[in-house]
Amino acid sequence: MFIAGILIFFGIHLVPLVSTIKESLKSALGENTYMIFFSLISLIGFLLIVLGYEASSNSLYAINAQAFLYSKYIMFFSLTFLIAANVPSFIKKFSKHPMSIGIAIWSAVHLLTNSDTVSVILFSTFMVYSIISVIVSESRKVQVKEIKPRLLFDIFSIVLGAMFTALAFNFHEYLSGVSLT
Repeated sequence: MFIAGILIFFGIHLVPLVSTIKESLKSALGENTYMIFFSLISLIGFLLIVLGYEASSNSLYAINAQAFLYSKYIMFFSLTFLIAANVPSFIKKFSKHPMSIGIAIWSAVHLLTNSDTVSVILFSTFMVYSIISVIVSESRKVQVKEIKPRLLFDIFSIVLGAMFTALAFNFHEYLSGVSLT
């Protein structure tokens, strides 16, 4: 179930990276129907990952104690980038790929602090996807729509990043079954 979830979730997320497939699906289904199907398939994949995820006791490498100690601070940057990707911020303008950067930071921290096979498969897949996403985006030579960033959205991203970091740290056990304290 876990591997099927990964294949479904990342399979559907690879579709937008191939613009000809994405555009043909959008024209055949319509924008809204395409987005509904994309969201439903993503949700199914995500649910299969969550339901099939079972951390094992086998350890593939030593956990980095320093990464564990500083993970909540590093995750602040990840969450800030993820939020900044969705608003017209200077972070978005100058980093070009804030969503992929946020995912890469998130997956790197989790890889440094989780060494069981299932976790390594999950977080490595996210890392590889974020790298592929940047490579494909950079190779397209597509003219990016110019945004007019506002400092207010950077402040908003930082404040929400801090809030979500605190929430994630305090409620991680309820979200994932793993306590961080």
